[in-house]
Amino acid sequence: MPWGLHERLWPLKYIIFLALFGISLTSLALAEQLAEIEPFKTAIVLRFMRDWWFVAFALLLIGAGLFIERFFCRYLCPLGAALAIPGRLRMFDWLKRYRECGSPCLRCYHECPVGAIHPEGHINPNECISCLHCQVLYRHDRKCPVVIQKRLKRERRAGTAGRGSGAGAGDAPGLAGGELPPPPRLSDRQERTPEQPAPETVGPGPGRRTQKEH
Repeated sequence: MPWGLHERLWPLKYIIFLALFGISLTSLALAEQLAEIEPFKTAIVLRFMRDWWFVAFALLLIGAGLFIERFFCRYLCPLGAALAIPGRLRMFDWLKRYRECGSPCLRCYHECPVGAIHPEGHINPNECISCLHCQVLYRHDRKCPVVIQKRLKRERRAGTAGRGSGAGAGDAPGLAGGELPPPPRLSDRQERTPEQPAPETVGPGPGRRTQKEH
């Protein structure tokens, strides 16, 4: 739904509510007949067992709802308008926003299911259904640009600190990257006896005598 058309359609439900309220002050029976703008009696109570124009109107609203989310609730429901008017008397503004919302970021504006978020970033409390989807995006470190920037800064700081600690631990001679030397093996701990030199043997030869000759 284009924003310009949406902005012109959502006041219709307030006009319908005020018209029904004014007519009910003079003729309650007529106001009850005009309240058939709500299709729930046709679709739920009477299960489409009515005159064809009631059925056609209900089917038309159902068809519109297939392409525009909550079409009837957003643009035609007089009960929704009656409940939204006292909603302006709220005590707390607990839906959080960033300064960047609306300029330059428009993610919440595009993802709001009922178009309650203005392109400039502020939320229309009369149209908000408190689905809290915008608050999920407000803290999402993969979708919200503000939170993404904060996450990237944390990751860069953590990477810099990790490289610094690794370089400091790797200054020891003979050790790369701060690795500890392997423990000695059990065979290395055993005492080794010095090897005895082999006895020199003197073989018979010219000019030499064996022990028997002595």
